[in-house]
Amino acid sequence: MRTRIGRWQIELHQRAIYIQRQPKPNCTHCKGTGELQYGPGIGPDGEDPDIAPCRCWNPYRSLRIPLGPRPVERYPF
Repeated sequence: MRTRIGRWQIELHQRAIYIQRQPKPNCTHCKGTGELQYGPGIGPDGEDPDIAPCRCWNPYRSLRIPLGPRPVERYPF
């Protein structure tokens, strides 16, 4: 399950909750995408531009909150 609250993205998994801050939507450098493209761009030979993360966002930084073990279900028979 995934939800967004402002710039924060929260993901709920079976074993942990992950919280990550998203790029600024009004950033003047990346215009809210979180990526800066360097180089000539896509050319006739198929080369791709170099991509680097913007200063307003760190895609490698997140908070992980581990959840405790789930109880084992016992059947009555």
